[in-house]
Amino acid sequence: MKAVRLFLYGLARAYDIMVFAMGGLAGLVLVATFLAIIVDVLMRNLGLASPSWTSALSEYAMLVATMGAAPLLIRERRHVWVEFLESFTGPRFQRRLAVLVVLLCVGICAVMAWFSIVMAVDSAVRAEVDIRSIILPRWFLYAVLAVGFTLCATEFGRFILLREDMYEKGPVEPGAT
Repeated sequence: MKAVRLFLYGLARAYDIMVFAMGGLAGLVLVATFLAIIVDVLMRNLGLASPSWTSALSEYAMLVATMGAAPLLIRERRHVWVEFLESFTGPRFQRRLAVLVVLLCVGICAVMAWFSIVMAVDSAVRAEVDIRSIILPRWFLYAVLAVGFTLCATEFGRFILLREDMYEKGPVEPGAT
């Protein structure tokens, strides 16, 4: 029993590290995109030939940054939601609504992950490529979606398993709104 508990603890720890690493990767990707755009604009303004890959790389980067940051944003309860119904209902209805919303989120993310996996495998089998100013295997784009949506479904599922309130805000850092 102790070995199982130790294994599960290690698995949970590895999962936590992955979620935070993906959030860090998302930040790095955004900074790299920002710098690439600055270089592109500077080169154009200096009359130099700018890199042809900046636009395509920026588009790919937005996909990676979004799917990388989403699970961490869900975990930290920084996702967007509308407080409209909460202001007119009591705590009992709010809890039921929260569970319903979480289950819906898990379902939608799971469906999106499934279709992303199917599309990634199909694209890999067909050896499809996405041709812009750079060539990228198309399966990679779907794999990014599959990983991101799978982790999002897992993070939403944690709210149910750990009996946490998805809408409860944690402590706010100074200067945050």
